[in-house]
Amino acid sequence: MNYIYNLVLIISFFLFSCSNSSLESNKTNTNNQPPKSFQQKSINGVYSYSDNSVKSIVTISENRWRAKLIIISGFGDSYDNSNASYSSGIMKDGVLYDDSGYFELGSADGTSLAIQISSSMVTHYK
Repeated sequence: MNYIYNLVLIISFFLFSCSNSSLESNKTNTNNQPPKSFQQKSINGVYSYSDNSVKSIVTISENRWRAKLIIISGFGDSYDNSNASYSSGIMKDGVLYDDSGYFELGSADGTSLAIQISSSMVTHYK
């Protein structure tokens, strides 16, 4: 009887240590890489917006952004493109700032970008 008790104890200890080591390896794997749902999207890229009166393109690259704003006049693309306005600034933690870095102009999250055009906040998409 003592033999069976020792055998059950050894088998239980073995099974417990095997399951514990597999749990430890799972913990190690999950700590090395966050789940895909928590991985941040890159904010770098080209975001665009257009409607009947305006076209806007914002390009983000590392810690800089630049934008082109085209007012649609009705005189044709060539005229509108020649009268486009350009701006640029600094990117910091997903926030668009002017070149001085003091004035916040918008924000980006990797899928969309919100920036003020005229008197309203406009959302651009990649």
